[in-house]
Formats: sequence, structure tokens, C-alpha cells
Amino acid sequence: MKNLNRAFLRDIWLLSRGFWTSDYKWKARLLAVAIIAMQLVYVSIMVYYNAWQKDFYNTIQEVSPEHFFYYLKFWPMYMVIFIFIEVNRDYLMQYLEIRWRAWVVDNYTGTWLGDRTYYFMQVMRGGEEDIDNPDQRISDDIRLFVNYVLSLSLGILNAVMKICSFSVVLWNLSGVLYLPVGEASVPVHGYMVWLAVAYALAGCFFTVWFGKPLISLNYKQQEYEANFRFGLARLREYGESIAAYCGEAKEQKDAAARFRSIWENFRRLMTKQRQLSWVTSLHWRISFLFPYLVGVPKIFSGEMQFGGLMQTAVAFQQVENALAYLVLHYYSPTEASFAQLQAVVHRLTDFRRHMDDTREMLQRSRLRRSVHSEHVLEARALTVHKPDGEILLRDLNLTIAAGERLLITGASGRGKSTLLKTLAGIWPYADGEIAAPPDFTPFFVPKKPYLPLGSLRDAIIYPQREMPCSDDYLRDLLRACGLSSLVQRLADEENWGQSLSVGEQQRIAFLRVFLKKPAWLFLDEATSALDHANEEAMYGLLRVYCSESTVVSIAHRLSLRRFHEWELAL
Repeated sequence: MKNLNRAFLRDIWLLSRGFWTSDYKWKARLLAVAIIAMQLVYVSIMVYYNAWQKDFYNTIQEVSPEHFFYYLKFWPMYMVIFIFIEVNRDYLMQYLEIRWRAWVVDNYTGTWLGDRTYYFMQVMRGGEEDIDNPDQRISDDIRLFVNYVLSLSLGILNAVMKICSFSVVLWNLSGVLYLPVGEASVPVHGYMVWLAVAYALAGCFFTVWFGKPLISLNYKQQEYEANFRFGLARLREYGESIAAYCGEAKEQKDAAARFRSIWENFRRLMTKQRQLSWVTSLHWRISFLFPYLVGVPKIFSGEMQFGGLMQTAVAFQQVENALAYLVLHYYSPTEASFAQLQAVVHRLTDFRRHMDDTREMLQRSRLRRSVHSEHVLEARALTVHKPDGEILLRDLNLTIAAGERLLITGASGRGKSTLLKTLAGIWPYADGEIAAPPDFTPFFVPKKPYLPLGSLRDAIIYPQREMPCSDDYLRDLLRACGLSSLVQRLADEENWGQSLSVGEQQRIAFLRVFLKKPAWLFLDEATSALDHANEEAMYGLLRVYCSESTVVSIAHRLSLRRFHEWELAL
């Protein structure tokens, strides 16, 4: 039981309490009460059913057809009650599960996307996320966490109810066992209950002993599976580039290497699981025969009928299985288990901790941001550096007035993009001060635009949720941007990030700018994939549709100087 410690239970509570104290708490608690009540009724009926089994099997021993058919007519009634409770209990469990999962997903995605945490988690690790596959943790781990907690909680509750109910039955059926001690005999009341307790404790001890390594192995297995899936997904994303480089052999080798990690860890998982299966299977097989071996002497002596033996055997199995719930559910590759729950809880708490650490690091940033009294963006003694501390820019003083247009030029690696990100508020590694207008809301256009899944219309208006204009206006803008081939495809749904060329995607990004008309616009080599004519056309349209916008651009073509009033050479 060492792994089922306070820290584990604390983590479960920390992951769960938000939902149970949320606005949905009363409905959730009502559902939980209904499920518990149904399970209580279910176990109570099982006790009556256990007593019915005694009378039913006694009629067989007595060869009494009249009594046999009398007791047989009660069987459909019990079955209807059991099935009714099982179906409705499972339905309520599933309803509670999806509501709980929806809340946790919303909470995690809100934290992950809020304050650009997802982005800074990459930035603060040099472009690599500090945890593996956050998408899997949100989609799969949350689903498994909610399912496992509900299933195991109901299982524990069911076990407690059965222990309380069937222990009384088994105690009364056990009678008294006299153990010879020297010349005297020591009476042991309810000896079958004590045997069930001792047997269950022994099973729990050996289960935890052999099953402890499964927790870390299962954690690694989820990580390796996610890495393998992520690598394959990148093949779709960069298929054209891979084909151009003839990189199929290298990709196949990398995929095989990632799968090799899955294979090797799974082999270790198989070995440990086989060791645990020896314990659990042996435990279950012996527990099935054990009550019969104990009760048969009473049959032979005439103290008990066959029905009493069946009642005793079922009661013993119910008590022993309830006591040994940990044995039967410590690890299972197909069902909820404590080992898998621990792995999932660790992944989710680790994810939450890294998000919290990222937010805390942002709060400790030495870059001060203040509100400027005028419509001016001003950098004062600004020093920009990489996450490892390497300085890119030192003591820069820069003032950009509203409506001005600034072109930033310089050789690669001089920190142009990093400076632009710092001014826009998406680079935390800097010292100094940036004073911005009160209504400063920068619109940042990167070199590689993002096009969401969905219709072309949705991709164009992103990140706006509602249509800011008519379809006819969108078509006019498409024609103006040289995208006449897309005029009739506004409703088409595709993976536009793959079906459109980078140049077409960059023109879509400019189209977004024309729709948004931002007050502050930052262009990070936003025309790098366009030829000279299309590049100048986009900047010419920028003067038409965003004549009042403040524009800060990064570009390598000096021909764009004529579209800007100022130039900052780094």
C-alpha cells in the first residue's frame, strides 16, 4: 500500500475538487448521491438473493419439485431488479463522467491557452516543450482520469458495502470453530470472516510487491506511444518537404526507433504483468475453492445442507473479493486500475505544475511594462537575450508614434524577430521597460501563418469568431490579393495549411489584416515567400485598407523601404 499514499490521494483531490466545488456542484453531487443510493439498494438485494440461493439449492437436495418451482419464480424478480439498477446506474455514471470530463478539459485548456501559457512553455525551453505531448494529456489523460476515479471509487464503495453486509451473513454462517491449544479448546467465532481477512491481506501484500514497477512502466508506455503518434502526425504536416528531400528512409528509420522504445518498454511491462498475473490468478482460483473446502465437513457431518454450503461459499467470495479489491484492480491493461490511475494522475499533475511554473516565471520577468501617457510605443534601455542568457540586443531606446511605419533590417541572427516579439509582448527574456498606449493590442503576423481546420471562410476571418463582413466583400479581397482561384471555395473545408502554398497562406494572412484593421501591426517577414511584385502589392494594399495603422515590419528586401517612414538597422 506504500504507493497509495497521502501524496497520491492529495493529487487526486487537487485534480477533482474544482469540479465538485464549481457551479455544477449541486447537480454533480445529486448524481453522486443517486449512484450511491442505487448501489446501496443493489448490495442489499444481493444479500436477500444470497439467502434465496440457500433455499433454492436446498430444494434440489431435497428433490422437492413443488418447493423448487416455488422458489424459482422469485428468480426473474431478482434479475429484473439487478438489471434495472445496473443499466440506470451505468447511465448516470456515464453522464457524470462526461460532465466532469468536459469541466476538466475546459479548465485545462483555459489554463494552457490563457495568457499564452502554451506558447511560453515552448519559448522558455528554447522552442521545445518541457513536457511531452500536452495534447495527449488533455485529450486522453483527462478522459482516463475521470473514468478511473469514478470506476474505482464506485468499486471501493461497493467493496465497503459488501464487507459490511456479507460479513454479518458469513459471521452467522461460520458458527464457532474450536482450536485445540494444549489440552484446552479455544473458540473462534466467525472464523470464516477472519480467514477471508487474512487471505485478502496476504493477497494485497504480494500484489503491491510485484505490481509496484508497473506504475512507472505504464507512465513511460503512454509517453512512448504519444511520441510515436506525434512523429507520424508530423509526416502529414511536412509531407511535401519530406518528399522534396527524399527523406522517406530517414523518417522510416526514426519511426522504427520511436517504436523500438514502445517495444522494449512493452516487453518489460509484459514481464512485470506476468509476474503480477501469477499472484492475482492464483489468489482468485484459491479463493473460489477455499470456502467449499471449509464448509464441506459440515455437509458430511449433517450440520449443513447443500443450500447452506452455496450460501456460505457466495458470502465468503463476496467478503474476500471486497477485501481483496486492490489485488483484483491493482493493474489491468483493459480496465480501470490503481497503477494506471497513478500514472495518469502523475502526468496531469506534472502538466499542471509546469503550467503554473511557466506563469510564475513570467511574473518574475525583469522586463517592466507600463502605460504611456501618449499614443506612443517606447522601449527604454531594452536588452533582449535568449533563454540561455546570450544577449541579442543591448540598451536599445526606441520610440514609435501612432500611425508611423518602421522597417527593421539587419543580418540573420541579429535579433530582429526577437525584438519584434518583445515589443508585441510575446518574448519574456528581456530587461528594461516598454511603455505602450492604454489600448495597445498588437496584431502579430508571423512568417508562417496559422490556418485552422474548417472552411476557408473560417480560416480567413481567424481569430475572429463572427463574420465581420459579407461573402461578397471577402471575394473582392481575395481577388485584390491575387487569390481569384479561391473565390468560389469559401465554404469548402480542408486542411488549408497543407493544401495552400506558403505564399498563398501569407496572402491570406494579409487579408486578415485588411479585415481586422489593427491599430498596431507587427509583420515578421510576412512576405518572405512572395515574389517582388506580390510583396509590393500586399504593402500597397496595406496603405489602402490600413492607412491609419502603426506598422512595424521585418524584411530582407530593401525595396520595401518606400512603404515605411523609418528604418532601424540592427
